[in-house]
Amino acid sequence: MENKVQVSVCMITYKHEAFIEQAITSILDQETNFEFNLIISNDASPDRTDALIKEIKSSHPKGHRIAYYYQKENLGMHQNFIFALNQCHGKYVALCEGDDYWTDPKKLQTQFDFLESHPDFEVCFSNISIIDSKGKIVKEELITNQDKTVYEHKDMPFWCPTLTRLYRNRDLSEILTVAPGLDMLMLTYQTRFGKAKFMTSVMGHYRLHEEGIYSAKSAAQKKEHMIITLFESLKVIDPDLNMKYYGMILKKLVEMKPLSMD
Repeated sequence: MENKVQVSVCMITYKHEAFIEQAITSILDQETNFEFNLIISNDASPDRTDALIKEIKSSHPKGHRIAYYYQKENLGMHQNFIFALNQCHGKYVALCEGDDYWTDPKKLQTQFDFLESHPDFEVCFSNISIIDSKGKIVKEELITNQDKTVYEHKDMPFWCPTLTRLYRNRDLSEILTVAPGLDMLMLTYQTRFGKAKFMTSVMGHYRLHEEGIYSAKSAAQKKEHMIITLFESLKVIDPDLNMKYYGMILKKLVEMKPLSMD
């Protein structure tokens, strides 16, 4: 096995004491023929998340793969994410938050092999299942339309599950802002350099629970989130797609605030 880290897995966590062990072990137990590490940034969790991470790091046979950072003051999700990304120095970066987990032990190897053999692709991702706070599956496959498996920049905006992404590690300083949809903004930027591959098999579980920052948002908050992200995306997309984005922004604005007849 090469000593050089080929993949850095980026994990942010906050108040995930009920889920963090499953998240971490699903990554450490990945079966690979290359070296990878796990970057964890704990955003000053007030619960036992910190103690659990330290325990896993010291007791798990592959705990040496973990680089753990505890923020003394709460940064907020987006700044914590940016901090964690900046600690990732592998050739590729994978994402998984502390309340989600991977279900396929060959997830990293499968995606690594694909990107290694397809230099024209920048990102790959897979399908996921949705689970509740107790781990019960509420939706077997999030992406039901599986006819399209290759996406290009001209297809933006499209969304793909964050927790199953693997992408080439390049300088993202141009877009590392506190825009609420940083994960989608990253995808918009990355597809300027190469295509995105959708692997139809389920490789992870996304958890819905009360502490989940995005899943707890109201419909109105999610629409506002989308509008801000689309505006930010205008800065990095091909100019030919501007009108498409402006149309989507206008549509979301109309949905959020119905026109008054008074």
